[in-house]
Amino acid sequence: MIEFFIAKKHIIERKRQSFIAILGIMIGVTVLIVSIGIANGLDKNMIDNILSMTSHINVTNTDYSLQNYKELQKEIEGINGVKGAVPKLSTQGILKYNGAGGTYVSGIKIEGMDFEDAKRVMGLDTKIVQGSMDVKKPTQFLMGKELFDQLGASIGESISIVSADNRELYLEIAGVFQSGYYEFDTSLIIVPLKAVQIMSYVGDTTSYIDVMLNKVYDAPKIADLITSKTGLIARTWGEMNRNLLAALSLEKTVMILVFSLIVVIAGFVVGVILNMLVREKTRDIGIMRSMGFSSKSIMNIFLIEGFTLGIIGNVLGIFLSFIIIWYIKNFSISQLTSIYYLSKIPVEITYKEVVVIVAANLIVIFLSSIFPAYRAAKLKPVEALKYE
Repeated sequence: MIEFFIAKKHIIERKRQSFIAILGIMIGVTVLIVSIGIANGLDKNMIDNILSMTSHINVTNTDYSLQNYKELQKEIEGINGVKGAVPKLSTQGILKYNGAGGTYVSGIKIEGMDFEDAKRVMGLDTKIVQGSMDVKKPTQFLMGKELFDQLGASIGESISIVSADNRELYLEIAGVFQSGYYEFDTSLIIVPLKAVQIMSYVGDTTSYIDVMLNKVYDAPKIADLITSKTGLIARTWGEMNRNLLAALSLEKTVMILVFSLIVVIAGFVVGVILNMLVREKTRDIGIMRSMGFSSKSIMNIFLIEGFTLGIIGNVLGIFLSFIIIWYIKNFSISQLTSIYYLSKIPVEITYKEVVVIVAANLIVIFLSSIFPAYRAAKLKPVEALKYE
């Protein structure tokens, strides 16, 4: 127990050096926790927004033409774990609108689907911010909020859609949706399935069926079940977004490695401070050794000092991190929200991640403390006192 009190005395005596060590550890822990929390939140928000308008599993055949899509829809919805299925027909087109500001022309993606299926399975009605999705005729459609704002149009106005086959169709704006994913909100329109079938001259067929699940991470298992039952190609959301997920993972890994350098530097600062302390306390170490202190006790003093600095720095770092996270969650930061198309910065951090960060930090501090502690323990009483 006396080792602890001696270590405490050293920390109090060297207030400036102790403060620098604690500050470095605190900053390292805070930066790691907050940055990982923001990275997790942005990743989750992006994936949730993508999956809000796209499928968990995409089912189609080799020629992207499903004749018996209604029977397939019922069969797929009978599989355990499937929330619902929405037959879709997709195509590309050009939107033309003549408004007060002149003529607006833009390339768009056209998705045809049954609106009742979209409401039941995708919860599309919850994303409507203007107008309604209760269409009364097949010429009414929904469009993304960003595209709607760029047009400067009004609900109920008519616009022209030119298909990839150069067929023109006049449609009426029924409602505006906001998915939270910028690409969808700027280039996607949702049209009743029958209208797209007429526009594309494909008859009563669809190009694929979007399947939504109760648990998104069950996608690989349920995709295999769908393939075995229907003989169709079933691709999971992970396969369809493989490049995006890989980019997010790489970005997060690089960020953690870069910010971890702060923790490593803070650990070296602790090691340098302890090493300086050993030099200054050489005489005191010699006296303690001559009084009967063992090498192990001397070593423990400096290890306890390093750990004490580390624990104080970690506790303060965790406390500061949660204050920053609380602020980010409850108050928007305009510069960041405008860049990432968000109203608030999402933050997701688990206690497991916090424990891993703290444990890694303490390991670095322990390793940094070993050398000065070992050096102090190896001092012989005669060597320590011979210059006194």
